[in-house]
Amino acid sequence: MAGEALSGICLHCAELLASVPLSVLLVTFVATLSGLFVLFYITLYTVAPVPRKPFPEEKKYRTLLKDGSITEPLQLPCWQDALDAQKRPGRILDHSSMEDADLFISLVVPAYNEEDRLGGMLEEAVDYLEKVYGTVTDSVNGADTAAAEKAVRQRKPANGHANGTAAHRPVHDNKGWEIIIVSDGSKDKTEETAFAFARDHQLSIHPKGHAGPWTPGAHEGVRIPSGTIRVVTLTENRGKGGAVTHGMRHVRGQYVVFADADGASKFEDLGKLVAACQAIEDVQGRGVAVGSRAHMVGSEAVVKVCLSSFLSAANGWALTDGPCDSARNCATSSCILFT
Repeated sequence: MAGEALSGICLHCAELLASVPLSVLLVTFVATLSGLFVLFYITLYTVAPVPRKPFPEEKKYRTLLKDGSITEPLQLPCWQDALDAQKRPGRILDHSSMEDADLFISLVVPAYNEEDRLGGMLEEAVDYLEKVYGTVTDSVNGADTAAAEKAVRQRKPANGHANGTAAHRPVHDNKGWEIIIVSDGSKDKTEETAFAFARDHQLSIHPKGHAGPWTPGAHEGVRIPSGTIRVVTLTENRGKGGAVTHGMRHVRGQYVVFADADGASKFEDLGKLVAACQAIEDVQGRGVAVGSRAHMVGSEAVVKVCLSSFLSAANGWALTDGPCDSARNCATSSCILFT
C-alpha cells in the first residue's frame, strides 16, 4: 500500500511538472543556479583568509657592506606605497610618481627553510646575472658577455617602430642586478647561508663554487659587487604567494623575475624571458612574460627537484607550495617576468 501511495504521489508530481510552461522551468533553473553561485561566493568570501599587512620590521632588509659585515636593517624601497598614497575615491592613479628603476633586473627568491639548496641556486643565479648584467667581470668575459647582452637587447619592431620602451634609453645600459631573498619565517639557517654565500663571492678572489641542479660539477664561483644580495625577513610565514608578492613590491629593477630556491629554473633561459617581455611591452613599458618547463619533463634536474620536494614533504610537509606528486607538476611550473 505504501508503495502504491508513493507511486501515486510521484505520478501526480510529474503531471504537475509537465503542466508548467517550459519558460517558467528555465527561469526557475537559472534562478536556482544563480542562487547557488551567490551562496558559494558569499561562503568563499567569508571563510577566505585576509592577507595581513606587513609588519614594520618586514619592510626592511639587510645586506653586506664592502668589508663583508652585515648592515643594520635598512628601509626597503616600495613602489606600492607610492601608489597607495594616491588612492582616493574616483581618482585615477598617476604612475609617473613612481621612482625610476635603479637597476636593470631584480630577482625575487621566496625561501622557507632552504639552507641546503639555496647555495646551489644562488651560484647559478649570480653566475648568469653578473656575466650578462653585471660590471665586475665584463673585462674578463669580453666578447662572450657582449654577445649575450646583444641577444637580450634585441626587440622586434612593431609597425616599423620599436615596441614598448625600446625607443627609450634602457636602465644603465642594461646593467645592474639584485637578488632579494625573502626568508618566509624560516626556522633553519637560510639567512646565514645567504650571507655566507654573499660574503665569500664578494670578498674572495677565488669564490667557492656551489653545485646546482644544472651545474653539478665543481667550478669556481664568480665575484659579485657588494649589496647585490638583500635578505628580507618575514617574522611570520606568509606562504609562497605572500613571500613573492612582498618581494615584488620592494624591487629596484626595471624588470623583475621570481625563481624558487630549489634551483629548478635554468637561469641561462632568463634572456629569453626578457626578450619575450620586451617584444610585447606597451608604450608605457608594461608587459608580462611567462615561461614553462613542460618541455623538460623527465629531465634529470626536474626529477631531482621533484624527488627532493617529495622527501621534504614526507618529513613534515614543510613546503610553501605543497608536495610534488609527479614530474609533470614540477616541470609545468611557471617563471613570470614583470616590467
